[in-house]
Amino acid sequence: MGLLSRLFDPDGSSRAAQAVASVQQQVTADSDSVDALLGKMRSLILEINSSAADLPAIGVVLARAVTDTIREVLTGGDASRLDIGVRVAINGTLTDYLPGTIRAYVGAVRAAGPQGEAAATDALVEQLTTLRRSVEELAAAGRQRDLSALQVQGRFLQDKFGQSELDI
Repeated sequence: MGLLSRLFDPDGSSRAAQAVASVQQQVTADSDSVDALLGKMRSLILEINSSAADLPAIGVVLARAVTDTIREVLTGGDASRLDIGVRVAINGTLTDYLPGTIRAYVGAVRAAGPQGEAAATDALVEQLTTLRRSVEELAAAGRQRDLSALQVQGRFLQDKFGQSELDI
C-alpha cells in the first residue's frame, strides 16, 4: 500500500485496495499455470542468451537443453493436466535453480578470475547436467503416471466387465 493510500484510506478498506489485493492473490495463484510457466521460460531463455558471453559454450548448450525439455513438458498434449507437483518443480527450476546456477557461475568467475574459471566451469557443467537429468526424469514421471493410470483403469474394466473365473 502506497503512502497516499495510507493517508486517504488508513485501514485499507477502499475498493481499490481490495481490488489490488485480489489481483495479487490471483497472480500468486496463477504463477504456476502453464501459460505463466511458458512466460517465465521465455524470460529465462533471454537471460541465458544475454549471459552467453559470460558462460562457456557447454554451459549455454546445457542450460538451453533444460529449457528445451521444460518446453516439451509445457507444450505437450497433456500440458493442461500437469500435476501441481510437476508445475511447482518446473517453476522452481525456471525461477530459482537454473538462473541461480548461471548467476552463481558468473559471480564466481568474476570473483576468482581466470585461474578459478576451470573449477567454476566444472561445477557449472555438473549442476546443469543434474538439472537437465531431473527435468527429464520429471517429464518421464509425468508420462509414466499417465501410463500407470491407464493400466489401472484397464485392470478395473477387466475386473468389472471381463470374463470372470466364476462364469460357466
